Amino acid sequence: MKKLAIATLIILAVLTNTALAFQNEPDGFRGLKWGDPPGEELKFLTKLDEWMMGYRNPIDKLKLGDAHFYMILYQFYSPPNADVKKFMSVALYFKDKENFNILETICKVKFGKPTNEGFYNLGWISLSSMVSLKYDGIDEEGYLALGSMPIFKQYTQEKEKKQAEEAEKDW
Repeated sequence: MKKLAIATLIILAVLTNTALAFQNEPDGFRGLKWGDPPGEELKFLTKLDEWMMGYRNPIDKLKLGDAHFYMILYQFYSPPNADVKKFMSVALYFKDKENFNILETICKVKFGKPTNEGFYNLGWISLSSMVSLKYDGIDEEGYLALGSMPIFKQYTQEKEKKQAEEAEKDW
């Protein structure tokens, strides 16, 4: 719960210090638009938490240019008391620093100058979408994540509301 709260604060802090848009903002991934339900090609993989489901495409091309991935995870938000699942984000997992270097070049050309940049950590964020590229030099693994900020915000607000309601019982 603390990690979610910290991540939310970081995102809000970054949002207040960034432009309202960046070039070529993604509106989905590989034909799937933010908010779409999972298509027939996607297979349920795991329940990530109460309202988030992970799917994979068994015939997905595990490449982006010359970068190679070992897994692509499509994440869908299922709002409370709703039968619908909304495509919220996708995470492309890779190994090796060379893949990070390739993805860094690809992302900078596609999305422009990052709105935030750190050690093996690049991000592009706006009011409508986000792109995050991270690499852990110790584990030699990383990921490229793309997502919808409005759906992430809705998801985060529902989680915070539930946490507050649960805490209310303890007063």
